[in-house]
Amino acid sequence: MSRIGFFQKHPWIVHALIALAASLVILILVFIILKHYGRVGQEYKTPYVVGTYIDELDDGGLGLQYIIIDSIYQPNQRGGMILKQDPDSGSYIKRGRKIYLTITAFNPENASMPDLRSLSVRNAISQLENAGLHGGKLTFVNDPHHVVIEQRYKGRTVSPGRQMEKGALVDLVVGRGTGSGQTIVPYLVGMSPIKARRNILSASLNVGAEHYDGITDMSRAIVYKQSPSYTGRSETEYGVGVELWYCDKSVVAMEELERMKQRQIEDSLRMLELMINGETPQESEKSPYDLIQLDEF
Repeated sequence: MSRIGFFQKHPWIVHALIALAASLVILILVFIILKHYGRVGQEYKTPYVVGTYIDELDDGGLGLQYIIIDSIYQPNQRGGMILKQDPDSGSYIKRGRKIYLTITAFNPENASMPDLRSLSVRNAISQLENAGLHGGKLTFVNDPHHVVIEQRYKGRTVSPGRQMEKGALVDLVVGRGTGSGQTIVPYLVGMSPIKARRNILSASLNVGAEHYDGITDMSRAIVYKQSPSYTGRSETEYGVGVELWYCDKSVVAMEELERMKQRQIEDSLRMLELMINGETPQESEKSPYDLIQLDEF
């Protein structure tokens, strides 16, 4: 029997072969289309654009699309400077990827000054941030109530409801109260600048000198050292300045910082227990974080 006769006798075999061939052709076409449009295997490192200005951007030959999603007004900074990018530099992307940017605003936005009088310092700082403003310097005066007495902007009293530039620093005059006038220095290592400043002010302390060790991307800055250090004891006078040192979070062993923080808390609880029992902690029992610096991080 000839081949033609065989296929004529068994037409289902012909149909099966045709279907198999068509499936292979379709599969090959699908892979070609995916490779062309999805660019399978073609990935490139995201360029670093933080610190440059939007009018200086180029797509690097990758057809990148830069999209501005937020802007922050900074009084001493020209508008259009890139503060943050997503995805971060170094991550792998494909051609035509969208890069989302946060930049400095060209014009200041307005914020309404809240009424902070008679509020605790912590609540006042929270109210300021909710309004788009920031706490500045705390000045303490003799008054039986440990609350905000006056709110100032650039040395002058500012009334509630006044329109101000968003992000402005508002100074507070605060009563010392009838207590000891001392507070606990918060543990700040691992925090961002914004969070560290908020915690300092909320503790009735001031932000001292800030040191940025070779940081170019402020969105990646974290505290790696502070002075005074955290002890867990209420022994620091109101208004004392807390000095901060920042580094890029990529160079810090975050797990190690967490371990240190937990150990520091345990040491503080142990010393507190000794003091409650009327005992005086020995030098060897003091928290190691009172005695060391965190330069190695």
